[in-house]
Amino acid sequence: MGTGRAHGGRPALGSSTVSAITPTESEHNPWDQLPEESTKSFHAFAIFRDMGWERSIGKVANQCRKSPSLIYRWSAAYRWSERTQEWDAFQDQLGQAQAVRTRMEMNKVTLTIAQTMQTKAMDGYLALETVRPVKFIDEKGEKKEKLVLAIKPSDLVRLMESSHKLQKSVLGKSDEDHVAKIELHFGPREDFEDDESLDGGFSGPEDDGKNGKS
Repeated sequence: MGTGRAHGGRPALGSSTVSAITPTESEHNPWDQLPEESTKSFHAFAIFRDMGWERSIGKVANQCRKSPSLIYRWSAAYRWSERTQEWDAFQDQLGQAQAVRTRMEMNKVTLTIAQTMQTKAMDGYLALETVRPVKFIDEKGEKKEKLVLAIKPSDLVRLMESSHKLQKSVLGKSDEDHVAKIELHFGPREDFEDDESLDGGFSGPEDDGKNGKS
């Protein structure tokens, strides 16, 4: 919230919403001064406009030190209600646009943090040793070397489970893959609408035997 200025450089007293988009000088908006509107009446309208949802004729009259009846006549003659509705809608659009820009910036920062965390996690993963060489002397007294676990068996199991979950989240579960069922029908559609036509049109060996007995 801050002190706004009316169109054309005239100050608008009272608190106002700071616009992120400033209309061009050649662009006329409903909340700008009307050609037939006097400086004093527009000054009163600017106060009314910038009060936001708490605006009222009485508050404008007190601030301008004018009679409420005069402020009411100005509001009716210069369509204050209609013009402030246009102003509120414009300010709401500005707020929505600013909210979108803020979310985009936040998402950008969050993505950068996530990528940094992934890089550090990958560095740690690559530096992780699951086995290490150990020297020992066998039964013949010869020096040998073998690999033993460098982490606990439970940690190795958790590592395998984590990799499996990560693979499923990327590739999906096996039961999510479905094979399409394709049915092919040859001939006119009406030939297959009656099931009896199918039975009569294709006779197997058993049908031939039954037909022979009849």
